[in-house]
Amino acid sequence: MKQRLIVFFTTFFLSINISAFSQMQQMMQKGMTAGRVYGKVLDAKTNKPVEFAAVQISNFKKDSTGAMRENIINGQLTQANGDFSLDQLPVFGELTFKVSAMGYKMYEQKVKFDIKMPQSSGQNQMSSWQQALNSIDKDLGNIKLESNAVALKEVQIDGSLPVLELRPDKKVYNVDKNPTVTGGTAEDVLKNVPSVNVDIDGNVTLRNAAPQIFVDGRPTTLTVDQIPADAIQDIEIITNPSAKYDASGGMAGILNIVLKKNRRIGYNGMLRAGVDSRGRANLGADFNVREGKVNVFVSGNLNQRKSKGTGLTERYTRNEGVEPLMITQNNKNTSNGFFGFLRSGVDIFLDNRNTITVSGMYMNGQMKPTDYLQTQTDTLFDNSAVNSGLSIRNSDSKRNFKNRGASVAYKHLFPKEGQEWTADINFNSMTSNMSGNYKTQNYFSDMTESGLPVQQNQQIEGDNTMLTAQSDMVIPMRNKSKIETGVRGAMRDYTSVNQNFIFNNISQEFMLIPNLTANYKYIDQVYAAYVTYSQQIKKFNYQAGLRAESSFYEGELTQTKQKFKTDYPVSLFPSASASYKLNDKNDLQINYSRRINRPNFFQIIPYTDYSDSLNISKGNPGLKPEFTHSVELSMMHTFSRKNTLLGSVYYKRTENVITRYLEYDFDTILDKSVLASTFRNATSSYAYGLELTAQNNIQGWLDITSNFNAYQSVIDGKNIENNLTNEQFSWFAKLNLDFKLPKNFSLNVSGSYQSKMALQITNSGGWGGGYMGGTQNTAQGYVRPNYGVDAGIKYVFLKDKSASLTLNVSDIFKTRINDVHSESTFYTQDSWRKRDAQIFRLNFSYRFGKFDTSLFKRKNLQMNTDSMPDIGM
Repeated sequence: MKQRLIVFFTTFFLSINISAFSQMQQMMQKGMTAGRVYGKVLDAKTNKPVEFAAVQISNFKKDSTGAMRENIINGQLTQANGDFSLDQLPVFGELTFKVSAMGYKMYEQKVKFDIKMPQSSGQNQMSSWQQALNSIDKDLGNIKLESNAVALKEVQIDGSLPVLELRPDKKVYNVDKNPTVTGGTAEDVLKNVPSVNVDIDGNVTLRNAAPQIFVDGRPTTLTVDQIPADAIQDIEIITNPSAKYDASGGMAGILNIVLKKNRRIGYNGMLRAGVDSRGRANLGADFNVREGKVNVFVSGNLNQRKSKGTGLTERYTRNEGVEPLMITQNNKNTSNGFFGFLRSGVDIFLDNRNTITVSGMYMNGQMKPTDYLQTQTDTLFDNSAVNSGLSIRNSDSKRNFKNRGASVAYKHLFPKEGQEWTADINFNSMTSNMSGNYKTQNYFSDMTESGLPVQQNQQIEGDNTMLTAQSDMVIPMRNKSKIETGVRGAMRDYTSVNQNFIFNNISQEFMLIPNLTANYKYIDQVYAAYVTYSQQIKKFNYQAGLRAESSFYEGELTQTKQKFKTDYPVSLFPSASASYKLNDKNDLQINYSRRINRPNFFQIIPYTDYSDSLNISKGNPGLKPEFTHSVELSMMHTFSRKNTLLGSVYYKRTENVITRYLEYDFDTILDKSVLASTFRNATSSYAYGLELTAQNNIQGWLDITSNFNAYQSVIDGKNIENNLTNEQFSWFAKLNLDFKLPKNFSLNVSGSYQSKMALQITNSGGWGGGYMGGTQNTAQGYVRPNYGVDAGIKYVFLKDKSASLTLNVSDIFKTRINDVHSESTFYTQDSWRKRDAQIFRLNFSYRFGKFDTSLFKRKNLQMNTDSMPDIGM
């Protein structure tokens, strides 16, 4: 392991919101002078910097006589390293850029900020303005002065962006366009994302499998219910990642949550406040300031939480030689709490091509759940109850959790267009502790108490630390080709202490139960390197890549000193893709990748969890990793700029698929056979399907985004049990309607429908988000259909539309229910649960800011352009 660390780090270090519309209004008031160009002036023969070269930028205007004359806008002398930066430039119209120095020929270049004005309005317009503003910074590269004539070159900047961006390798969902998630969390956002499903417990699936969830392109210890929706810029959906991305994730792809960050010159920010129908408040603020070579950003959110849920489970059990049982369990729970999220950082622009970003994140929260659980057990004879028992358990607990993160990133842009090198180190640490009290009273069939109540106490402490280091290089080649390569190392250190106590009525104190104690720790390390090559040949593009990963895993049950060690050797993960532009309206693409899903600690430890009598579970130390081959063929048709259709057919096959499985086993602690859930490797699984994603605009007042996914999934578990297979055809659909209404109002309505479907094919556990539900048995069950509708209305007001009020409601018809059926030789079970139906939220936001390139005094080499001679005349 030490050798792996030394090799990796040696390799690594060697290779080492103000409203966009409001901002554009301010630009107009200042003559639209917010553009900036920069670069470096070099000697063409020696490639050495040219100091004190005069650079200027100008345009042509009519004088009092009506004749066109050159008007010098800005100019300066280059620094000792040849750098220059000219700002406060008009963003519309053609400009002339000139460089002159003693002994060199004059250099001249046409520069044009070709910003596409948004055609839409409302929420779509705001995003389009923002994208346009993000494109007003341009690197002119290395300007080489020589005696030969220099050909003119036009620089164009295109800032337009559709509502849902459909790129060849991903879909990008813009969060700002959906007011229904304002004041919520990433869990609420993901419910509206195409291709993605989120159940009532916050478990996320992508095409019916658990994806890798990243934040800003890197792994995180945050769960999706701990990330405020107001802090998210967009969601990237990568269904079939190339070799550039982490190979983990099995049959699913990657969901990358991109957080908001602003780098525009001047200062800007936003204030937010809201409350929901349960009296839960949310507060937030963002602030960004950029002056010269320093950009500082900070954002914070405070969200109160109150969650309510109900559930019912009915299980009929049967086993040879034992009377059958009918078990009915009713559950009601409430959870109150809060979480605060703070993120801050600084970008330091060392020069025009070198940037260092240092950022940090802190999250602190607390939840206090209470739970009522009633369990009735009937012994059956000839379908009639001959003996009944009832127990009622009341519990209350408190959970505190903290998450800390820090990252340092470096980016270097080479003079050659498109060539860059990035390196970063990311650190995340989450600590949590939970204390719970459980009181169970048993009753006879006549509801008289059976003995004294059983009192239990549970104490859990956890510490999860992640360190990720990565370096990437993009190298453009000749003939429109490029090579991308990089190395990555990810290290995780996890420690957990889980102690259970029972109250002794004689000594009147809680006593530790050794058999129900699970203290463990483990380390998990993955090292990777990749290379991809891509090329464009007229209308044809292709990419081929290869990723190598090696992983090491070591765990220990600390109370018994029992150790587990798994060393996965180097595995290769190829990827390939090709695309062809059939014509101006049709694009075709095909891609392939191989991925892995390694069993984690929670799946392989042989510890048995007895905390829920209906869901006893244990791990399986004999689990093997599962490997998945994925193929996807896509075609995109553009009817017009605002009307597109993306169709995809896909096939995925997984070997040694990890499934949950219920079986009877003799338990040495209980001294009897019990029905327990464990993990097993089924022979294989495969899924194939069709997905359609469309964007349509109706006469400027309605934007429609629709998503449809139909697939057939099959799990072959005949190696576990004779004739054990699970074959299911499923489909789901999502519809998002964005209406532009009069008087600065807009309305958003979104809905989803999920047909009967097979249970999630793999559950990696441990790192997901949301509330824990009951045991789901992959090869032995299905989920019944469900649907839900959300809506939100937004009103913008004040000067420059800087303020807004948003009213939204989730699960309008209270229809989101998790209804699961599972069965085997030993039992038949039906369970349904509902959580947080029909919640209203009212939110207010106010944007502010100012475009100003001279907020603070600074030293520069700007020249007085009023008296500056024209160096080109």
